Amino acid sequence: MTRRRRPLAVLRARLAIPAAVVLAASLVLAGCGASDEAAAGIVVAVDAPGGQVSGFTLRSQQGETITFTIGDLQVDDVAFPAAHLTEHAVTGAPVAVEYRVVDGVNVARRLVDAPWAGPSP
Repeated sequence: MTRRRRPLAVLRARLAIPAAVVLAASLVLAGCGASDEAAAGIVVAVDAPGGQVSGFTLRSQQGETITFTIGDLQVDDVAFPAAHLTEHAVTGAPVAVEYRVVDGVNVARRLVDAPWAGPSP
């Protein structure tokens, strides 16, 4: 009894299908990672050891106190750098923060002025 040899194209196709399934599953799982969250309110404390802002505390519009660490901030025409938080702490001008929860820590990714937020309760 002789074994029939399958054409190379058939073997490649059979290997390509599982590889495509694995790739698709990887992309779906990557999309299920941490999603951005947002909060707005008044900056009540700024952590700035050595003059470098490393974190801050926000009193949200709902009256909740939320602590953040500074992550890799996106800065553009609207979003501002972490150092500007000290001015917000002094003036009481509200801010909005986009953040992710990483290992139980709120990591700020983007900071913007939030005049719509108004004073917190």
